[in-house]
Amino acid sequence: MRVGPFLATPGLLESRDRELGDVLATEDNALQAVRRRHELRVLETLATHGKRTRRQLETDTNLSRTTLSAIVGDLRQRSVLIENDQLLHTTGRQGRPTKVLSLNPNVGAAVGIELGRRRISVSVLGFDGSTVVTEHKDVSSTASLEAKVHDAAGIVQSLISAGHINPATIIGTGVGIASRHADPKSLADGVEQQTDPQGASLAALRELLPAPLLWDNNIRLAAMAYGKDSEDLLYVVLSAGISSAVLTNGALLRGGSGIAGELGHISVDFAGPVCWCGRNGCLESFIREGNVLHEAARRGQAFDSIADLAQAAVEGNDIATGIVEWAGELLARAIVSACVLLDPSRVVIAGELSQFGEPLLAPVRMALAGQHLELGPRSTTISNATFAPTTGSDGAAHMALNHWALATLN
Repeated sequence: MRVGPFLATPGLLESRDRELGDVLATEDNALQAVRRRHELRVLETLATHGKRTRRQLETDTNLSRTTLSAIVGDLRQRSVLIENDQLLHTTGRQGRPTKVLSLNPNVGAAVGIELGRRRISVSVLGFDGSTVVTEHKDVSSTASLEAKVHDAAGIVQSLISAGHINPATIIGTGVGIASRHADPKSLADGVEQQTDPQGASLAALRELLPAPLLWDNNIRLAAMAYGKDSEDLLYVVLSAGISSAVLTNGALLRGGSGIAGELGHISVDFAGPVCWCGRNGCLESFIREGNVLHEAARRGQAFDSIADLAQAAVEGNDIATGIVEWAGELLARAIVSACVLLDPSRVVIAGELSQFGEPLLAPVRMALAGQHLELGPRSTTISNATFAPTTGSDGAAHMALNHWALATLN
């Protein structure tokens, strides 16, 4: 029996079906991407102007009336947009007034989640960047990353059940994870899903929030809550460990391997103790929270917490003030080295040790003022960050909103 050129074997049919399926999936993804860009154009216009008529939206977005109508209809059905009762009158206009559309202020656009060493927090931001709701809980520092993902999923589920999160309106999720750095070549879901962090799967969060996800180091994302769009910022957290993040012109600096900004591993004493990283005298070997309390006890007085030590310093306790000065001098060595390389316009000190206040920052200011490079004018401000339990998740949500809204539009 002769086999015609179009009579294929079962194996060939399966292969051809797979190829056809791949083509259709690619076309479907392309159409979704176009629709997403159109949708984000509408959302950006409303976030900028507050309220717009459909005619104004047509002009703002350059979308056809048919396309715009379909997008607006879908966004209204998902409760992202609302038709305001307020009527817009044009001077000299005759006939029926035109209603205006606006963003629903109670609907979230991006979810941020921090899986910190001792805290889990969730923040929901609207399309205009305003806070819709935040939630946080303390966890054991020995809890596994898998357990923290489970706890975070529980918080997200409760916010969904309470109506604070509508998964259908979320355009992206950001997750900040302590002691984990994302591969700079895989920073967010795109055509392929971002690789999950070592130690846990993020599947539980992806199931609740089907929008694209990005994850990175929690301190790095927290810096996004403090940085401005055009700012060069060095953000340092002095806590159970020492972490930092660098923003250049408002964008995160990650480095070739994704670990840029590890200020805690700048050596401040080459003859100092061996750090877990293998070097001697790293800043983290001296002034992480546990070591500072140990140093105070070694000098003759034990304190239960950094807060107690800070209060004792304010009251004039000699050991406490000596510890704060010691920590400030070591911090100054690392900050000055970083400032020579990065030339930030602002340095922000956060974390538990930031409770030491100005006595901690004074040695840093003096060290910077005493360095005369004569290469150009230098203006670097040094400040403490006000503690907020949701800073990490706030920054993660901002990162998600910026990535999938602004980046897609540009």
